[in-house]
Order: sequence, then C-alpha cells, then structure tokens
Amino acid sequence: MVNADVSRQADDEQDRDELNLIGILRMLWAGRWKILMVMVFFVAIAWFQASQKQPRYEATTKVLFDLQERNVVNIDEVVGARNYNGADLQNQVEILRSTALIERVIDELNLQNDPYFNPALRPPQPSRFDWFTLPPELRGTLESIGLLSPPAPTDAVIDQRRQRLEIIAQVKGGLRLQPIRNATVIQISYVATNPRIAAKLANTIAEQYIIDQLEGKLEATRSATEWLSERVLQLQEQVETSEAEMAKVESRLVRASGQTVEITRAQLTSLNTELGLIQAREITLATQVDRLRVALENRTDIGSIPEFRESRLISEYRTQESNLLSQEVALRARVGDQHPSYLRLQAQLQDIRSKMRVEAERVVESVVAQLNAAREEATQLRARVTELEEKALAQSQDEIALRQLERKVNASRLLYENFLGRLQETSQQDSLQTSDARVISPAEIPDSPLTAGKKRALMVAAIAGLVVGALLVKFLDMLNNTLRGPEQVEQETGLSVLGSIPAIDKEGTSRRELISYFREKPNSALAEAVRNLRTSLLFSDFDNQPKVVMITSSVPKEGKSSLSMLLALTSQNMGRKTIIVDCDFRLPALSTLVDVDHDKPGILSFMNGEASFEEALSRDEETGLDILMARRKEAKTLLNPADVLSSKTFETFVKDLRDKYDLVILDTPPVLAVSDPRIVSKTVDKVLYVVRWDSTERGPLVQGLKSLRAVKAPIAGAVLTQVNEAKAAQYAYDGYGYYGKSYGEYYTE
Repeated sequence: MVNADVSRQADDEQDRDELNLIGILRMLWAGRWKILMVMVFFVAIAWFQASQKQPRYEATTKVLFDLQERNVVNIDEVVGARNYNGADLQNQVEILRSTALIERVIDELNLQNDPYFNPALRPPQPSRFDWFTLPPELRGTLESIGLLSPPAPTDAVIDQRRQRLEIIAQVKGGLRLQPIRNATVIQISYVATNPRIAAKLANTIAEQYIIDQLEGKLEATRSATEWLSERVLQLQEQVETSEAEMAKVESRLVRASGQTVEITRAQLTSLNTELGLIQAREITLATQVDRLRVALENRTDIGSIPEFRESRLISEYRTQESNLLSQEVALRARVGDQHPSYLRLQAQLQDIRSKMRVEAERVVESVVAQLNAAREEATQLRARVTELEEKALAQSQDEIALRQLERKVNASRLLYENFLGRLQETSQQDSLQTSDARVISPAEIPDSPLTAGKKRALMVAAIAGLVVGALLVKFLDMLNNTLRGPEQVEQETGLSVLGSIPAIDKEGTSRRELISYFREKPNSALAEAVRNLRTSLLFSDFDNQPKVVMITSSVPKEGKSSLSMLLALTSQNMGRKTIIVDCDFRLPALSTLVDVDHDKPGILSFMNGEASFEEALSRDEETGLDILMARRKEAKTLLNPADVLSSKTFETFVKDLRDKYDLVILDTPPVLAVSDPRIVSKTVDKVLYVVRWDSTERGPLVQGLKSLRAVKAPIAGAVLTQVNEAKAAQYAYDGYGYYGKSYGEYYTE
C-alpha cells in the first residue's frame, strides 16, 4: 500500500512537471507579440551598430608542426626534437600570442610609424566637452581639496613603453589563432580594415615565429655546447684524481704480506658453519638431559624411554623383569601373596628394578658428559671465529677503500665519456638546425569583407531579444495579481474548485441577458458548466448532501447573484424543488434578473410580520422556481440587516425552508463588504465562494476566506465565474485548459 502511494505521488509530480512546462509554453505563446517586438528592437540596434562599423577583412595562413629533424647525431634531448600533441599545440598558440613575438613583428614591419596601429600618430578626435575648460584658479582649488587629481608627472621612458604596449594591444586585437582539430596545424588569421595589412600581418607573424624558433634552437645549442665544455673539463680532472688515489691504495696492498682477505673470509665461513652445527648439537643434548632427568624423577617406566631401551643391560633387566612378572602371576594364583616363595619372587623383582635404575642413571651421566664436551668445543670455536673476524676486519679496510675508489673511477670515466660524446654531437649541430614548423598555406589578400561577424551579432541580438522578451512576459505575468486557473485558486486558498462558469461570447452582456441566454440555450457550454457545478456541490458531501447553500464572494461584481440564479434554475429544471433567497438587503440584485411584480412585499416584510410567506414569495412562471427577494424600498427601513440575519426568526425561517424544499440557495453580499455572510454561514450546510476569472485579486480573496474560516463556515469550495475560454487556454500555466472550444460540437450555442 505504501509503495502504491509513493508510486502514485511520483506519477502526480511527473504529470505536474509536464503540465507546468505546457503552461509556460502557453504563457510565452500568449505574449508572443511582446517577445517579437523586443526581438525586433534588439536586432534593429545590432544592425545599426554593425552598419556603423568599417568593413573588416580576414587573411589566414596555416602552419604545420611536427617536422622531422634532419639530425645526423642523437641530440633530441638538447634541441627538443619531438612529436607535438594537443597540449604542445596550445603552448605554440601562447607563443604566437606572446608579447615578445608581437614586438618582433612590429619591428619587422615598422608598425610603430603606422597610424593604424599607433594611436599617438592619429589626429586627435574632437570631444563634446572641449569647449568647457576650468579656470586655472578653480582647478587649483579643486586639486588642493582632493576633488581633482593633479596631472601626473611625465616620464619619457614610461610614456614610450606605454605607447609601445598600446601598439602591441592594437596588433593583438586583430590576431586570431585556432588549432585545427585532429591535426598538428595552427591557423593564424588576422582581421583588419585594410585587406593588404591583414595578409601582411598573418604572413609576417608566421615567418617571425619560425625565425624565433630557429634562433631559440641555435641559442639552446650554443648554451649546451658551452655548458658541456665546462662540464667535460671538470669530469676529466675528477677521473685523473680518482685514478691517482686508486694507484696509491693498490701499492699499499701489494706491499702488505700474509694471508689475503678472501682466504680469511673463507676460513671464517667454514668456522661459522661448524659452530652452528656444534651449537645445534649442544641444544639437542641439553634437551635430552632435561627429558631423561624428568623421567627419572617422575619414576616413568624406563622401558618407554628410547635412550634407556638402547642400553644392553637395561634390555636384559627388562627381559628378567618380564619373566619374573609372569611367575608372580602364576605363583600368586597358586599359593597366595603371603607365601615365602611369592615373597622371594617380589624381592627379586625389586632388585632387578634397582639395577635398571642404576643403569639408567649411568646413561644420563653419559649424555651429560657429551653435553659438556659439546659446550667446550663451541666455546673454542667462538674464540676462533672472533679472532678471524678481527683479522678479516683489519685486512678489509684497504680492500674497501680500493673498491670504493674503483667504483668512483669507473663512474667518473663513464660520465666523462658520455659528456664528451654529447659535446662532439652538439658541436656538429649548429649547421644542421631546422624549424619544427613550416608554412603550408600562406595568407592571400582577401577579396571580400567579413560578414560572419555581422550575422553573428544579429543572431546574438535575436537570441538576447528572445530571452529578454520571455523574461518580460514572465515579469508582467508575475505582476498580475489576479487568478486565471483552478489550480492557482487551489494553491492560493486550499479550496477545491467545484466548477468554472464560462462567459458568453457576446460582449457587454447584462445579467438579465445572461439569464435569458441560459434559458434559451439549455444545451450550451454555460448550461453544462452550471450542471457540472451542481453535481460537484451535491457530491462534495455524499453522505449528507447539502440542502441549504450560501453563495458569496470577496468583493462586489464577481457574478455571485447571477451564479445563484443559474444554479437555482438548473436545480429546478432537474426536478428538485428549489428556492432562492436574496439575503443582500442593502443592494438587492435578484429583482433585476427576472420579471416579477415589484410591488409585492419582500423578505423583510415577511420577517417583520407585515406579509405572509406566500405574499412575499415570487415564482418564475417558466420553471416554477420560487424566489424570495429583497426589495429596494424595504432596504431603506431602519432595520439593521445584520440584526435580522442573526435573529431567531431568520434561523427558524431557514429551518422551515429546509423542510419544504430540496435545495435552498441564499444569495448573500460580499464577505469583505459587510458581516452578513459570516452570520448566515452558521445556518447553512455548505458555502460556495465565487472567484471572478482574471478579476479577483489574491489579497481580497485570502482575506475574505480568512474571515469565513474564523467563524468555521462550512466552505464546500470555490467557483470560477466569467471565464474567457479563449484567453484561459493561453493563461493556463498549470496545464489546466478550458476545452469548450474543443468540445463545441457537444454544445448548442
């Protein structure tokens, strides 16, 4: 059950998201003309700006990288010959954009003397404020109090560098660099108002880049040659010094006499092996002695110990003991355990066992002797090992020094030979340097100016206008404080919308004409909407269907009285005895909706006892609907409507109507205007709250419902009235649509 609820909730959220998207699209479609006007405005500005600019020309040259080095020696590590990848191409792009390379181009083409690139050479542009100058006295006063900054001191070097940086910025402003995807090619483009300048700049930048690359390689080669030369001399001195030290140590070893360190180490290894065996034997014997002594102390059966069983005497004693034990069993069975023969046999057994124990103790003493001999031998071997170790240590000092010197000499010689070879390679490289890049497509003078920039500007302006227009439509919609859909009403009030009553197509229709239209066209969309409302109202509480219904609104002119009459007529037409009572004593409206006798007394006359119920009651001749009206002439009496509606008489009156009629409709004044609706709500079964489409504001609606809820009025739900179906379909942001137009074939208009 829980999983089903979760699944249903997820489906509802998904549907709501889809409906919100559809609603947003409808909102944008409704404001399409505003969006279009904003787009046209933005595009017009962009077109005007683009038309004021001078035509620009773009020239492009392409440079290929990753050329094979024509090296006759392996010098890749020195000159950096390698394959280019994406990151390397990006590095080359940064080099092409670098200030150092741009300065080479400026010097090559003498651009500092070209007004196109040097702003200082251009004639000064007149300013709209040139006519206005401050008097020197006033300017000095403003500078002294800090309102104006004094002119900065001039510095020729700084001014020259600043001018140089402006030229660099001008050159960079037209440069476009683009690595071509999946290729080691960079596209160098230059954009300028003069096509010749564009082509010249693109080609010169590529040429200067290749020259700069060659010079960089030559400089790297020369620097490497100088460093290698110094390093080779240092390594040569190290090799000579190490060889001299090794010769001295070898001479000292030759003069030394006696046993060599290798023989000493061999003897030491042999003694260590022998010592290990003796120590193992010592441990074994010590363990054996402990085990045998424990066995004797615990008087363990001597025959169960392997060392004792190996003794010949003990074996013989065990044989004799076994024979005597056999005789003991037989003799005891024949003569008993107190017979002299049996006792002599016991004495013999005791003697045999004593001899076995004495022999076992001699076996233990023999093992102890072996243990002592092993310990003595181990002590002697340790002393010999110590002596040989001291001798080997003394003999190995010069040997260690010799080996260290030999390794040092070999390492120095190897490093020296390696650097010497690199020096020879580098010395031959100066005449073999080539660039890693070459121009594969030089720039040509362009024939036609760029149009992509203008098109791009217009496209960007159109997109910006679309976005701004959509935001404007959304902003205007947010400023609208009215309600245009059932879900908006439900979200704002928490009430269910029981029905939506469409407005008829005719503009300026009066309330009387609306009732006439309803009578004449019982199969119209309006009539069907009222019938749907009646059904929703009756089924709002299925177990206790409401009989007394109050209809009210927040403010006047919400369509409250018209809805009351339409709902009453619908109920009467469906065969349910219905009465509608006008409870708006101040501004009665029912009398303007139908043709009745205006001279008849009204509800106030009946409440005062001046007329009977039948005398005050009016009846619609066509449908038989009973109408109890409030007369304008009675509204001018001194009676307070609130006192009348809160009286016991009115409460009894409503109870009587409940018994006589199937449905009683009470048309009350607006909630925010007077307190009458709150008083009447205590006597009714349900309250219908009227909300006029695209007219009722959120604040009054919430405030009116709050006042009813304060007296615990039984509000059944809300009703949207005077709905413009065509516009409502456009403003249905929550996905709610009014389908009267789609289902028009079901209605007779």
